[in-house]
Formats: sequence, structure tokens, C-alpha cells
Amino acid sequence: MFPGHEPGSLPALFTDATSGVTTYPANRSLLLAAPASDGTVVLDFNRAVNLPCAYTDLATCPLPPAENRLPVAMQAGEKIPRERG
Repeated sequence: MFPGHEPGSLPALFTDATSGVTTYPANRSLLLAAPASDGTVVLDFNRAVNLPCAYTDLATCPLPPAENRLPVAMQAGEKIPRERG
């Protein structure tokens, strides 16, 4: 369970053009709020976070599906942890 996880919300894994450059290569996670009544969802990449595997080789993390591998750079959110960079 993710911190702040509310009913109807959904964690989404993604990579982008910053993955492996300024952000952790495997993935970052974004907690999406439940869809609004009109079906829209707001993506706030400022809230993108690293999963435990970004901090230690002893943790495993899932990989995002191909559809969540973004060809653009999302400069917002957590970067590569200092101890890993």
C-alpha cells in the first residue's frame, strides 16, 4: 500500500527520457487519484517517487508496462538517490 492511498486511487509505474540519467533507471511511481466524475485523471509528476529498489540492491521492483514508458523527459519528482548516483 502506498502512503496516502485512497479508495479508487491507483499507483502507476513509469519511465521517461530522464530514466537512468537523472532519475532511477527502472521506474518511478505516481499515485493517481480516483477519476473525477467526468472520467478525467490529473497526473502531477511533481509527486513522482522512487520505489525501494532505488535505494538498495536488496529490494525488487516491478517494471512499468510498455505503455508507461514515456518518450519525453519528466523533470519533476524524485531523482536518483544520492547514495546511488
